[in-house]
Amino acid sequence: MLFNRNCRCGEKIIQHVHDAQGYTNLAGQRGCCHKHCFNAATGLAIPCGNSHVHEVYFVTDIIECHCHKICGKTGPAIQTGCGNHIHLIEGCTTTNDCHRHGVNVATGIEEYIEC
Repeated sequence: MLFNRNCRCGEKIIQHVHDAQGYTNLAGQRGCCHKHCFNAATGLAIPCGNSHVHEVYFVTDIIECHCHKICGKTGPAIQTGCGNHIHLIEGCTTTNDCHRHGVNVATGIEEYIEC
């Protein structure tokens, strides 16, 4: 549903996760448009070519008796300077209550995990 479904493994990388928070795009039945928020963390880094991606599996907040899931993979790392990077998360939520929402957010800077 999101980026990089067919990545090939590359070199070993330092394990880390990213925070991801934001809002979905507006959607819903006529006269009942709404958006959802989410606040979660990505999975660990997965090597992908010369970069890496992260799996995402988030559940949005509950609005009007329903929520949505956001699942897939981020885009590759985007360097932000000083050795830091972010990832884009773009795609759509699962369908629930006869609609789905678009998602277009960037992760926060990486948080290293000691394994």
